[in-house]
Amino acid sequence: MTRPWNDPYRDIERKLTVQPELFLVAVREERVRGSVMAGYDGHRGWLYYLAVDPADRGTGIGRRLVREAEERLSAMGCPKVQLMVRPENARARGFYAALGYEDVDTWVTGKRLIADEPAPPRP
Repeated sequence: MTRPWNDPYRDIERKLTVQPELFLVAVREERVRGSVMAGYDGHRGWLYYLAVDPADRGTGIGRRLVREAEERLSAMGCPKVQLMVRPENARARGFYAALGYEDVDTWVTGKRLIADEPAPPRP
């Protein structure tokens, strides 16, 4: 899910300073089972980093996280939500298609503003 240039710990720290109410974590029996980040820029919402513990996949946690993120975005007045999935990730593409997400013919590009140094291993 992650790439070497994306430090998930730093991403979480950053998210907790911007719209922390759009960082959702599913916990059961004192263990993290899944999470998702969302954001809203006034024009559209975005979903990022949806993840579910492999042992809990197929139990509805991912669907509930997406639904809750969508509800929170909608409550903020967000008219639409988008996300990015790597083309080779057929499983994720199927998951989102089942939730009503459609392919959008758009070129996605980006530019890194802060180059994160590789993080030391974390427990």
